[in-house]
Amino acid sequence: MIYNARTQRGVLGFFLAITVASITMIKIYNRLLYFQILLALFILLLIFIQFKFVIDDGYLTYQMLFFAMPIYKKVLFPNQIIQMKFKRIGWTTKGAIIQVKRGLNIRVVNFAPNNVFIDLIDFANENGISISKTKDYLILEK
Repeated sequence: MIYNARTQRGVLGFFLAITVASITMIKIYNRLLYFQILLALFILLLIFIQFKFVIDDGYLTYQMLFFAMPIYKKVLFPNQIIQMKFKRIGWTTKGAIIQVKRGLNIRVVNFAPNNVFIDLIDFANENGISISKTKDYLILEK
């Protein structure tokens, strides 16, 4: 199954608006102006980042995309996964952290459709991967 997520555009849009507003208010050209322009461009680029997470029979694939170009891709097989931790993130948001033996851990948050956590638990049970759920996550499962 394929799951998609995007960056939180509202927060990034707010930061972009503040940065652009501060650029327009500066009348003196100094080094801070160049930093602010670079920061505004960086935030603008972050708005277009997408995440793709694929759960297949024998492996997981995590991709970070800029428009349609892949920036980062990681394929995980069950023998590379140490544990899956399911946590509560925020008030009503579920999240999972996939701990791997080598490399960066994978954080699964805000992916659509919401059955990603059910499929992750099924994948872990089929492949003998240990699962831990926090008390807060168990509250959200009810």
